[in-house]
Amino acid sequence: MDETKTEQDNILNDPNLGEIFQLAVINSKPPKREKFDWANFKPQAVKSAEDLPSYLVFGPLNHGTLIINADGFNAEWSDPEQKAKIVLNWNSKTHKYTASQVWDGEEGSATQQDDTTPLIQVFAMLYEDGFPKNWDAKAKEQFEGKYYLTWLEGNERLPTYFAAPDGVFRVISFPVMIKNLRHARTILEHISAETPNYGFFATATLMQQDVYYKLGTAPDWTRDIAMCMTQSIGETGLIPQDIPRTEEIEGAQWNHLVRDAMMLHVFVPFAGMRDMLQKLSESPMPIIERTDAPIRRDLLPVVSPQGLPEKLNSFTLDDTIQGIRVTYTFLAPEIALDDLLTLDSNSQIDRLEKFSDAILDQLSADVEEAKRKAEEKPRIVTE
Repeated sequence: MDETKTEQDNILNDPNLGEIFQLAVINSKPPKREKFDWANFKPQAVKSAEDLPSYLVFGPLNHGTLIINADGFNAEWSDPEQKAKIVLNWNSKTHKYTASQVWDGEEGSATQQDDTTPLIQVFAMLYEDGFPKNWDAKAKEQFEGKYYLTWLEGNERLPTYFAAPDGVFRVISFPVMIKNLRHARTILEHISAETPNYGFFATATLMQQDVYYKLGTAPDWTRDIAMCMTQSIGETGLIPQDIPRTEEIEGAQWNHLVRDAMMLHVFVPFAGMRDMLQKLSESPMPIIERTDAPIRRDLLPVVSPQGLPEKLNSFTLDDTIQGIRVTYTFLAPEIALDDLLTLDSNSQIDRLEKFSDAILDQLSADVEEAKRKAEEKPRIVTE
C-alpha cells in the first residue's frame, strides 16, 4: 500500500482529531512587577506606597496623589495622561472601602464595601452589574471609527471577570487560514517581545460560519458555486460542509455557504485594547484602518466580551452594503482554557497543518477521479 496514502488515512481517522481544532497560540505574561499579597492585605497596615499594589489595570500607583493619614488612605492607579484610572479610598472611621474608575475621561462604575472584603473582590465589585455601558459605547464608536471591525457591546447578563492586576479582558477574533497560524503566532510573539504593560494570550478554535451572500448586492463571484467553494478553501484551509444553496430570506435571494474556520482569538485587557489594535494594524494581521480598502464581512475582526460563549451559542452580523450576513456558531470546547494554555502550540499546529493537507489532497484525488470517470466513453461491443 502507498505509504503516503496510509499516513493520510491515519491522519483523517485519528480518534483524537477533535483536539487539533482547539490550540494555544501564545501566553504572553505581563512584565515583572513587585509581588503583592492580595490574600493577606489589611488596610490598617498601609503605611507607605510599598504596602499597596504597584500596578493596577490602567497603570502604576500614582505616588504624587497618594494620601495616607490617620483617617485612612486614598490611592489611585492611572495612565500617564490620567485619562484612565482606578481610585481606592479607605476610611478608618467607617471601615469602608470606596472604589471608582475612569476610562478615557468617562466615569465608570463605583462601589462601596466593608473593609473586611478581600481587596481583589472590592475591585471585582466594580463590575457587579457588568461592564460600564458608557465605556462600551465609547469604545465601539472609537475603534469601529478607526478600524474595519465590529465591537460587540456586553450586557448585564454576561459574566464579567476581573483579573488582578490587568482587569477585564476583551477578545479580538477573526478567521485565519491554517497555513497562516504559525505566522500569526510569530507576529504575536514579536508584540510580546516589545513588553507591553499588560499580559495577553491567544487561542485558535474551530467555529462554524453560516455565510449568506445576497444575490445582486454581494460580489459577483459569490453567484458562482465553484468560486465560492474555491475562495472558502483558500481562506480557511478547510473544505466547506456543503456546496452553497440558494435560499429566499425576507423576500431576497441569498447563496448560503456553511463552512468551518479556525478563528484566532486574542485575549487582551480592555485597558490595553487601544495599544494592541494599533500594534496589530501595523502587522499583516487583518486589523485595517478605515483609510484602506474594506474587508469582507465574513473575514472582518470581531471584538467581544470574554464571557460571550458562556451565554450565546451563536450570533449574527450583517453588512447591508456588502450584502453579506454571517452567523458565527461556537463549538463546544474539548479542553479547558487553563489546560489549553499549557500545551505545545508547535505540535498542535503541526498536526492541524497535516490534517489540512490530507483533506485537500483527498479532495484533489476525488476531483481527478470524478474527471476521469466523466471522460470515460462507454465501449460499444459489436459481434
